[in-house]
Amino acid sequence: MRSSLLLLVGAPGAGKTTLLEALSTLLERERVGHGAIESEQLSLGWPQLGSRSWVEQLAAVLAMQRDAGRDTFLVTATVEDEDELRSVLRAAGAQDTLVVCLRVSAQTAAERVARREPEHWPGRQRLIEHARELAPRIPGLRGVEIVLDSEQLAPEELAALVFEAMREHRLLSVRRPA
Repeated sequence: MRSSLLLLVGAPGAGKTTLLEALSTLLERERVGHGAIESEQLSLGWPQLGSRSWVEQLAAVLAMQRDAGRDTFLVTATVEDEDELRSVLRAAGAQDTLVVCLRVSAQTAAERVARREPEHWPGRQRLIEHARELAPRIPGLRGVEIVLDSEQLAPEELAALVFEAMREHRLLSVRRPA
C-alpha cells in the first residue's frame, strides 16, 4: 500500500502538537483518512529513551497503522540533527513525504515550555534550555522543505497552509475513507 507522511519538526515549544491537533481536525472535516502521532510520547518516562529506541517504536506504530488501513500520516518529532531527521523518514517508510518545520524564536520556545511544564518536574529547566538551543538550529536542517513561523500565525492558519502544501505535494491523493 502506498503511504504518505507529513513530518512536523521544530524545537520544544514551537507549536508542533497544537498544529498537529488543528491539522488533524481539518483533515477530519475534509474526510481525509489519516493517523496522527506525536513521537515524543514514545520516549516519555525515566530515563527518557534515546532516538534509536523511539524511532524504532515509531516504525512499529506506523506499520500497525498501515495494517489497520491507514495510508496518510501526520507525525511530530523534535529531530535534533540531519541524521535523526533521515532516520525518522526511513522508519516511516512512506513513499511520499513532506517535512515542515515550525520556526519560533529561542525566547518564545523557552517561554512556551516554561508555561506548559510543571514547575516541580525535575527536567523542566533542562528542557527550557534545550528549546532555546534547538529553536534556531532545526529550521536550517537539510531535509526541511517548508518553514512556517508559528509566532505570527494562529494554529488554524498554519493548518490551512500545511493542508495546501500537502495537496500540492500530492500527499492527499491517497484513498479517502467512505
